[in-house]
Amino acid sequence: MIESIEEPIEVLVRFDRGRMTPFRFRWNQSVFRIEKVTGMWEDREGSFRRCHFSVLTENNDYFELRFHTGDLGWILSKTSVDA
Repeated sequence: MIESIEEPIEVLVRFDRGRMTPFRFRWNQSVFRIEKVTGMWEDREGSFRRCHFSVLTENNDYFELRFHTGDLGWILSKTSVDA
């Protein structure tokens, strides 16, 4: 089941040829290594872009991360973690 989280997180990204790709993030005192980015899309909030990433971790857990170009902050938007 997908759960809405909407909490600030720390994210490490790679920049390559104008593309930003997250590869690790920290949430709830845990570090998650991103194994695969399964989707990327953008939308707008006023005059600012928001970049969304759907990712799978090493344990095959699903997360949606969001980067806001206005405050340069990251949010963990949603998750679906196997118990």
